[in-house]
Amino acid sequence: MRFHGVMAMVLVQDIERALRFYRDTLGFTVQEEQEDWIVFNEGVGLQVAPEPLPETNLNINAVMVTLIVEDVRAAYHELTQQGVAFFLPPTDAGGALLATFRDTEGNLIQMMQFG
Repeated sequence: MRFHGVMAMVLVQDIERALRFYRDTLGFTVQEEQEDWIVFNEGVGLQVAPEPLPETNLNINAVMVTLIVEDVRAAYHELTQQGVAFFLPPTDAGGALLATFRDTEGNLIQMMQFG
């Protein structure tokens, strides 16, 4: 078996709010859009969650979307200027530099720079 790629589908409650965040804040490009799902060229999709997610638990998903960037510190600075709150600022993880935040729906997003 050979895999030809990977796509992460992120469950959301408010797809319009999530679309604005991923498209306008993160700069993703919409590849295809339907009423209850959106796919971006960057290999990430949004899908309306089939059930309401608990508002009291921010550990909604067991998956973290990792975005590979050339310069974590520059991306961190750009996103904090746009109001994105990071709970892990740029941190050396032994061979990689990481920074982590949550999207508008509470999903974890990590930026990673190798080397």
